[in-house]
Amino acid sequence: MATYKIRGNSHCVLFPYKTESGETKKQWETYTTELEALTRQTYIGYLQKTRDVDGLQKAINEYRESRLLSKLEREATMEASLEKPTHSTKKNLHRTYRDFALKWLPFQARKKRFSPKTYDSYLSNMENHIFPFLGDRVMSTITSSDIDNFVDYLSKKPCKGCRSYNKKPKDIPHLASGTVKRVFNVFNSGLETAKRWEYINDIPRSSAPAEKTKKRKAWEYQQVSATLDAIEDRILHLAVHLAFVCSLRAGETAGIDIKTIDFRDRSFWITQEVLRASDESLKELPQNEVIRVFPKEVNTAKSSLILKAPKTEGSFRKQYLTTPLLQEISERLRDIEDDKAFFGKEYMDYGLLICKPDGRPYDPNSFVKPFKQCQTDMGIADCDQIEFQGLRKSGQMHKVRLTQNNYQLVAESSGQSPEVLMSNYNEAWDSEKRTLSLLVETSFYQTAATTIQTPALTDNKAKIISAILSDPALTEQLLQLLQGSAVTT
Repeated sequence: MATYKIRGNSHCVLFPYKTESGETKKQWETYTTELEALTRQTYIGYLQKTRDVDGLQKAINEYRESRLLSKLEREATMEASLEKPTHSTKKNLHRTYRDFALKWLPFQARKKRFSPKTYDSYLSNMENHIFPFLGDRVMSTITSSDIDNFVDYLSKKPCKGCRSYNKKPKDIPHLASGTVKRVFNVFNSGLETAKRWEYINDIPRSSAPAEKTKKRKAWEYQQVSATLDAIEDRILHLAVHLAFVCSLRAGETAGIDIKTIDFRDRSFWITQEVLRASDESLKELPQNEVIRVFPKEVNTAKSSLILKAPKTEGSFRKQYLTTPLLQEISERLRDIEDDKAFFGKEYMDYGLLICKPDGRPYDPNSFVKPFKQCQTDMGIADCDQIEFQGLRKSGQMHKVRLTQNNYQLVAESSGQSPEVLMSNYNEAWDSEKRTLSLLVETSFYQTAATTIQTPALTDNKAKIISAILSDPALTEQLLQLLQGSAVTT
């Protein structure tokens, strides 16, 4: 007998029938309204009751033909809609840039698999810089001249936040060239989609603004060692120690999983990182790379700390530890056990090595202020201070010299590509430049120091200088000797 079922928003009729070969099969038919389905059920039931096999087969064939025709009509309608804009699409030409951007950003973020941090950066640039100037403009009326005026407006725009505190208006700096270019790129990246979606007829062309790059500062290993000796806070000391020796990003440092630490192998794995993400980004982006969203400390906060997979696939890596670092980690694990005993059930165990006394994670940005304060307390001038991320660069540059420029090895140990390492971490230290200057002085000028050289030394001068430059320890010894000689003369 025919049965009636509801499946979602559809009304279905199911009934058995026999094929010409005598095989029994089930027919499933779908209708949009209850009346259509019940009428069909009654008709099929009548055909089954009267054993009208031919009539039943005819009814089945008619249903299948009607379904096929409906499908062809839908496909034809869809093709026509792609070739000719619908009325709603034509309305896009009268919509503002804000309307487009708020629709495009979540779509683009999911398509390009943005991280929450990247999504928040795009949204922040839009809200702080693009919307105030172009947000209410009808997008189809934006011209190349408007974009050039927008770039000029950004170039003259005063900074806000900490860079403007306690300063007179004339002393507040303008946006950095890197910020101007980044905002321009955010705006420009949506124009191709805007044309496809028919928000604009043609893409307004405009050249990107010039960017004056500024490399991140780094320290020689002696300065890092001296800073570690001056740090009293045990958590900050461990974080700085790890960031330099293992070349870790701030988020990777805060996300170290205790379970991955192997004392026998003297190693641990980088499998996750901690970062702050807005509620908006977490709502719009897929959660497949988010391992955990930590509870908010303030219920009214608009962002949360999250635990996610590392930045890139290459960032999944194994790091080997030095003996002093292993000892410090062992002490930290004993502290964690003491904290668990003290807090009892209130301890929130997320398995993190760098965590607060009750187990909650540290925001990677929370390392910035105490690290800077420590440098200030040590009397380090502002121009010589480094960011927490500068510890990673310092460690990389030190390893490059230890391995005699083996960029492939150093890059793999830190989850980078050799190209990035060579372009951003191939700077020379001031001490190396000073040594080179002294070497030029002793080899170029005809002084008493050069006249007493033996013939063998003069013949092999190029080889000796090359050996000195390739050996940091020998270079430092020679520098001290040359400096001592300069003082006595």
